[in-house]
Amino acid sequence: MNHFLRRLGLLASFSLALACTTPQTDAITPGDTPGGGSTAGKKPYVTITTVAGGDTQKGFLDGKGTSARFNYPAQMTIDKNDNLYVIDQRISYYGGSVIRRIDPAGNVTTFVKGLASVTDICVDPRDGVTLYAIECGDAPGVYNGIFRISSSGEVTRLSGGPDASGGYSFGYRDGPLAQAKFSNPWSIAMDKAGMIYIGDGLNHCIRKVNLSTGMVSTLAGKPENTTTCKLVDGKGADARFCTVEDLTLDDAGNLYVPDWGNHAVRQIAPDGTVSTYLGLSTGYSADKPRTQSGVYQPYRIQYDPVNKRLIVVVDTGTYMIMVTPDDYVHSLDRVLTHDYADTSPGTSHANYSLAVNSKGELFTLDKYNHCIRKRAITWK
Repeated sequence: MNHFLRRLGLLASFSLALACTTPQTDAITPGDTPGGGSTAGKKPYVTITTVAGGDTQKGFLDGKGTSARFNYPAQMTIDKNDNLYVIDQRISYYGGSVIRRIDPAGNVTTFVKGLASVTDICVDPRDGVTLYAIECGDAPGVYNGIFRISSSGEVTRLSGGPDASGGYSFGYRDGPLAQAKFSNPWSIAMDKAGMIYIGDGLNHCIRKVNLSTGMVSTLAGKPENTTTCKLVDGKGADARFCTVEDLTLDDAGNLYVPDWGNHAVRQIAPDGTVSTYLGLSTGYSADKPRTQSGVYQPYRIQYDPVNKRLIVVVDTGTYMIMVTPDDYVHSLDRVLTHDYADTSPGTSHANYSLAVNSKGELFTLDKYNHCIRKRAITWK
């Protein structure tokens, strides 16, 4: 079953029962706001330019800038040298994944071939160049698993495949990495201590991989044999999630999860305590304090360590909002039009991934325009 069909099925079940809690009001990691002080009353304006790929020009071609072609770019990350790594899928939702690399000059090359259904990648912050990838097993005949990818493109499987003790890698089991089981793991992130965090999709929980000990544990959430999603804050196994398709970490080691099915952004402290950072909004809720704001179908998320702000893609890829260090939520889409235009403010079709380079510049992946864009944010 592909992501799109599964999300439609989940959305139907969410409307039947949804348990909610009171959102927390703790601010994200503090830092300097643009110009200092509060951003209330200020408005960010975004200029969009295409750095790789072309306007609706689908294909598979290495090259420079807009002469390159992508099929269905799905997720991306960026290394310490500001090289972007982009998962490029053969078809829209799964299958035939390769990883493309875009250097700071805009040159696109094919970095890794031969993967099957990779859904997310991250960079090891300890060296800044090693990649880790998660394969969800969403393609027919494909096992899920975690992979390490060296700076030269060498791929090593760390988990998944046939289970030596019987069965396969699908399911739920903590313990040694080689025997651990996941069920449609969709997202991956890594902290400065070398801990890997996995958004374990159909188990509705966040798993933690300690590479030093080779052990897998459950940081937050608990699998339940039910089709009804729950939103429950709490510590560790007391918490409940619905969808965990993306992850990001702030400077303090807090994880942020866009819980699409629960219409909430969840925050997970290093000790596994889960709180609701942004709750359900029935409309386009931005340009107000976070305690008065909310989200609808949050889909992707990225912490910007340079500017100390959190960027959230909402409405399943349609719009973007930004939470600044003064705990204010701003819209990053002044023109609510969905097409393709390299203009100020510019338009895009679907924002399916985010990345921030060493200069604090924001890159977005425009999946159905088959290209990578850069968004320059100015304040007025």
